[in-house]
Amino acid sequence: MTSLSFGRRFRGFESGALGGYAAGAVVAGRIDGPAEVNLRSLPPMGRELKLSEQGDDGGLALLDGEKLVLEAKPAPFELEIPPPPGVLEAEEARHRLIHDELGHPYPNCFTCGPDREPGDGLRLFMGRTSADPDLLASAWTPDPLLAEGGDAVPTPMVWAALDCPSIWAVGEFPEGGFNVLARQRIESLAPVPVGEPSIVSAWPIEHDGRKHVTGVAIHDGDGRLLARGESLLVEVPRPE
Repeated sequence: MTSLSFGRRFRGFESGALGGYAAGAVVAGRIDGPAEVNLRSLPPMGRELKLSEQGDDGGLALLDGEKLVLEAKPAPFELEIPPPPGVLEAEEARHRLIHDELGHPYPNCFTCGPDREPGDGLRLFMGRTSADPDLLASAWTPDPLLAEGGDAVPTPMVWAALDCPSIWAVGEFPEGGFNVLARQRIESLAPVPVGEPSIVSAWPIEHDGRKHVTGVAIHDGDGRLLARGESLLVEVPRPE
């Protein structure tokens, strides 16, 4: 058994760590290949959480005392990915930022918060593409400070980068509520380099009452797929 803790830098809501970051921190170096993480409660910040093996399929469980925070396991999945926009089209989508349209409820979010400084947060801002308003895109150049001494975005930050775009891809927030990440399936195919433009795209897949399934992908500037993900979002009252 080992332990993990999350500092306030990695918050999504003001009261908890970003789900995608917590999921990636559990998976990093422990699960090879595609993985699925189911979030059971808001990952707390500033205290040690227990990480233990679960089942006989390489699964893991993260616990806050006796409270289950998340479960992770190897899990191949299928995902149809729309053709990504080019870098210029993704840059042009910045003129139609989705958080300007809907309002940003968590401007200090590690991934998509506009109040975060370069190199501190990811500053990944999604906009509607001109060809397909349901397809969101961002021309994202990760700050070299994010690499923590390396030349690529660390695994937990890749999972974080695939979290918020999937939430914005729902296209709206429920009245007085928010779309919370409940399940994240991710496959990383190649490193996401810092200091070079990449294209992040996100799109809706299915809506069923309070549940929404969306897709997200990261391509390099030449259109090569670096990472892909599918998210299940659930509508809840807006957390603090």
